[in-house]
Amino acid sequence: MAKALLFVNGEPPKNYPTDLSQYQYIACTDGAYHNYLTQTDITPNFIIGDFDSLQNQPIDNRIDIIHTPDQSKTDFEKALLFLANKGIHQFDIYGANGHASDHFLGNISVAMRYYHIFELRFYDNYCDFFFAKKFTTLNHVKDKTISLIPLSEVKHLTITGFKYPLTNETINFNGLISLRNQAIDDLVTISFEQGDLLVFISTL
Repeated sequence: MAKALLFVNGEPPKNYPTDLSQYQYIACTDGAYHNYLTQTDITPNFIIGDFDSLQNQPIDNRIDIIHTPDQSKTDFEKALLFLANKGIHQFDIYGANGHASDHFLGNISVAMRYYHIFELRFYDNYCDFFFAKKFTTLNHVKDKTISLIPLSEVKHLTITGFKYPLTNETINFNGLISLRNQAIDDLVTISFEQGDLLVFISTL
């Protein structure tokens, strides 16, 4: 499956991916380019956005500028759709978290609309996170801290390999959740029948 690396304008990553050969495209929003990507050795194929953040900054002439002025969509959503039109369905995303909390929630809102279509994995300076599929296995996670956050009612949730397992539970955002749980096995499983479930795996 074709894969892209996407940088958006949140907290700059402390650690960047080192194997760039796995990505068919590297892209960033204009804010991410202006605020931190120019300080790295990574040269994106595309800068995407309304360009309200570049402030006349010089741009490497090897980079394609994709001007997307539509204010009904965020730059993150525009970047996803642009890359999807190039055949990308798998994304590693950096910078979606940090700085402004409303931007982070906006990015999660976009992800919630598209995670059924695309494979989205987010990385920040504290964890990586993604929307779980109805049956998800995580490998090599023993002793890691894992949180399960339901964004809608998640029904018939069963998790195994955790310090605090759940069996056939219903969890929701204003009720029961699984926060700061711990993997006690190298392989853990998450299964549920309905709902939207974010999984956070701590990298600290």
